[in-house]
Parts: sequence; C-alpha cells; structure tokens
Amino acid sequence: MAAARYLDDFAGELRKVGERTFRTRYAVPVLIVTGRATVSKRRAPATVQTAAQRPDLIRALIGRVFLLVKPPDASIGPVLVGRAEENEVDVVIPDHSISKRHCAFAAHEGGATIVDCGSTNGTLVNGTPIARAAMVRLVGGETITLGRLQTTFETPAAFLELVSGMVSA
Repeated sequence: MAAARYLDDFAGELRKVGERTFRTRYAVPVLIVTGRATVSKRRAPATVQTAAQRPDLIRALIGRVFLLVKPPDASIGPVLVGRAEENEVDVVIPDHSISKRHCAFAAHEGGATIVDCGSTNGTLVNGTPIARAAMVRLVGGETITLGRLQTTFETPAAFLELVSGMVSA
C-alpha cells in the first residue's frame, strides 16, 4: 500500500490527469488529518490544536490523506486502521495515541460504517465516543477522532469536490 500523501499532492495530480482519471483512481473514502484533538480522561468533547500551537507533534500529519482501501493482496473485509505494521492493518497512521488495531471501516454506497476495535484511547464520531463493536454509519463530512488525532471522513465525491476547490483557488 502506498504511503499517505498530502492534500496538495492530490490537487497537483488532479490538475495533471483531469477529473475523469482522478475520479477513477480515487473511488474510495478517505480520512484527512485536520488537527490534534485533546480529550480529557472523562471523554469531554475534543478540541483541536492547530499546527501553530503544537508544531512538534502534528505538523507532519496535518493535511495527510489516508485512502480507506485494502491492499490488493489482502483478504476481503473491512478496512482496518491502526498504527501497527502494514501486514497487520490495511491503513497505517503513525501516531502513538492510535492503537495497533484501532478501528475498521466498511464502505457502502453513499458512505461507510465505522467500528471501534477496542482501542485504548477510543474513537469518536463528531465528538461522541463509539462503544467497542458498535457500528456507526458515516455519510461524509464527519469528524473522526482516533486517539488524539482529529480527521475528517470524506466520500469519494466529496474528496473530489474538496480537491477541485483547491485547484481552482
């Protein structure tokens, strides 16, 4: 599986290959890192720290895009996200607050579902913790907090729209 790339890389690729090819290449949902969330031990609503507030911790991940897709040689099933090595999970996010096997996504028409895999620091959808093994439906635009990392879930169509906006800006 290719390493995650930054939003700017995708904007450059869209400029180069055009919308039709881009849409074909990226027909899967994505997670986009937007900030670092700080969550109290009582699971209070997450707040985001910007790169200016904690440049040492989050600069390298802000704007990273993780494609929610299984590697070609992987078994059929949901896309497993975690910090473990690539042969243990499908999408590797290198942050210590993310469990080795943190959560799983299953894509479906119009969105996806997310399930927490018993992660240590939890998974939140729009600030609400999800219980282990509870399935939550996503339609796009949701804020997903994995440990202390804040991301946005986007459908393929919304991702194309976001990147297109960067190209025309």
